[in-house]
Amino acid sequence: MATSLKPVTTGLPVNLREIRKGVMANGVIDCENLLAIVNDPQEVENAAKRAQKAGQPISEYARTRSDIQRLIGTASSKKAKNIGEYADYIAAGLRGDYGDGWSLPQITLWSPRPLVISEDGWSALPIKDGLFALDSETQVTAWHRIKANPAAFDLDADFDFGAIPLSFEIFHGIGVIAARQIFHDRNLKGVPVDKSLAMSMDGRDFGTTVTRKLMESLKVPAGETTVPLSSLILMGKRQVSEKAVEWMTLSVLRTLIATAMLGKAGIHAASTGIEHEDIPADDEGFRPDKAVVQREVMETVGAFLQENAALFHTKTAITAPAVVAGLGATMNRAMSWSADRLPDGLTLDRLLEGIQWEREAKYWGGVAAKVNDRGVVSWAGGARDSGHKVYDALNHPESGAGKQIRGRF
Repeated sequence: MATSLKPVTTGLPVNLREIRKGVMANGVIDCENLLAIVNDPQEVENAAKRAQKAGQPISEYARTRSDIQRLIGTASSKKAKNIGEYADYIAAGLRGDYGDGWSLPQITLWSPRPLVISEDGWSALPIKDGLFALDSETQVTAWHRIKANPAAFDLDADFDFGAIPLSFEIFHGIGVIAARQIFHDRNLKGVPVDKSLAMSMDGRDFGTTVTRKLMESLKVPAGETTVPLSSLILMGKRQVSEKAVEWMTLSVLRTLIATAMLGKAGIHAASTGIEHEDIPADDEGFRPDKAVVQREVMETVGAFLQENAALFHTKTAITAPAVVAGLGATMNRAMSWSADRLPDGLTLDRLLEGIQWEREAKYWGGVAAKVNDRGVVSWAGGARDSGHKVYDALNHPESGAGKQIRGRF
């Protein structure tokens, strides 16, 4: 519902393109001016806390903001942590650390007062307490933080924020209820991207880099010939269908690489970023060189994929995400930096001897698969759900689960 507030007739001149007449428009503004007319949400929140502590009323702006935004909260809150990470990301992009491979989403603003937009697109944005960040508050707060202390982000003290254009959209002349609904829809209506899938797209991540290098360089048996591994990895989707030629998704292959790098710790790190520094150092503080880690992981994982290609082609249990995670963590025991190396004389092949890879409940039920009362087997569990169970079964042949997956009932 539109508001009855007085339209904005004076303020910062901008050129806008109307998208929804009388409701929403978009445009471009330089960062300097944006930060001058949109309050720092962190400062607004801090001021409200000081006022409450002193027994004074909080500002109308702070009350309205709390109606359409979640508060930042303490330094340990998820939103507060995101602001710091976002600021680091923006600053790295400004410094040129990422080349062309970085981006920022459009900033979404809200003006409770309606804007007057001329036929040629000129309008004015309110200057004092008239604008709210409706769906980009983390980014706006991060920009304020960088602007307040550029040196802390390795930027020159006189960095020209006026030379940074930012794309924005602005909803105007709509009430708090409509603004709150837009916040809800933007944050809950979209289908979230699977975190592991998103990580697999990160070209700066060490785990993803090694994964892609393995895909590009390895050839595996396929009948009487060999094919590139890349042709057997599904890109951009979350699941591989039973009849697809692909073995696994890119995110599952990255899980195999992550766990081979980090061991059991990689089972939970598969959906997070991996840096070379995440490779654990030994008791003397030694950490293997990045090139050594890459070579050993690619050699060990590559050899396993080549030797067991038939099991992957036929979509046995070996392709299930939980099994992949347990396998990768087991492969880590063959790495020179592993904290739990295989005993002398025990090879990876010997450890895995006798495992029954068929997708049958009698082998994998309760380990990597779930079986309901009617005997139906489900492999829906991911690496986090059952990766550790698989690892224990693979590495302890005489345990109950170890005997089960080897068909020794």
